[in-house]
Amino acid sequence: MMRSLLSFFSLLAFGVMAATVIVALMPWLSGRTTGDAVVAGPATLHFESLLLGVVLGLFLGTLTRLNWSDIPRRIVTWFMVREREFFYYALILGCLAVLLFY
Repeated sequence: MMRSLLSFFSLLAFGVMAATVIVALMPWLSGRTTGDAVVAGPATLHFESLLLGVVLGLFLGTLTRLNWSDIPRRIVTWFMVREREFFYYALILGCLAVLLFY
């Protein structure tokens, strides 16, 4: 889990650094183009939108790596392993309900 989390944040940092390099090169690139290709006004980048887009893109990329047909089996296995704990929680809630409503 920690490895995938570190991989996610390293990709996020790489995406933000790449966007920063592009923004830093924009004035140099706009000076090298012809007059028809120059856009009116200064070229700026909204970093909050960029960061949100990079995070959502990385999150969707991570979701596509999951084996979706395996998820129901894992959920059922998780519940079966913790069946005794759920019984104790239900028993505790029953006792609390008797204490509160009696």
